[in-house]
Amino acid sequence: NEAIHHNNKIIFKYQKYILNSSNQSEQVERKRGTTYRVSPYKIIINDGFYYLLSYSSQYQAMRTFRLDRMKEVKLLQEARDGSEEYSKIDIQNYTHQVFSMVSGKKERVTICFINSLLDAVIDRFGTGKDVRYNKKDDHHFLLTAEVEISDQFFSWICGFRKRAYIVAPDEIVKQMNTFLSD
Repeated sequence: NEAIHHNNKIIFKYQKYILNSSNQSEQVERKRGTTYRVSPYKIIINDGFYYLLSYSSQYQAMRTFRLDRMKEVKLLQEARDGSEEYSKIDIQNYTHQVFSMVSGKKERVTICFINSLLDAVIDRFGTGKDVRYNKKDDHHFLLTAEVEISDQFFSWICGFRKRAYIVAPDEIVKQMNTFLSD
């Protein structure tokens, strides 16, 4: 929080889980302990987890990091950068686009759902100006929205089983079919 309020950069090490030789899960440092250097902008809660939305000069893009996986966080006496990229983000829609806070290529996608899923879909995507809902028939509706395509997005669709499927664009339908066959 101090770095956000004072417009400073931070460095930290980032953790991931692995299964050790005893089949027990343990956290280890990602990228062999590489230090991440970012410009923090906002703390976001998504699906019960807290994330740091920050700008990475290395990747010239906004990135998210789970707070509980960050360790050895240190405040730098360097001014943060990335304010132009941050200003392009509509925070209200950001978590609707980024599934489980894993980034992917943004695409406008149309998905068909059974009507009983409308509440869950609105919870995920909201009702903003860039989100469209259309009745398909008496039992289904279509959602058209911009999402970041990732395995988490495809997994989210799979969680609805036969009650949801991607309609368009064709390239994303093909990617979904590849995801299902892998």
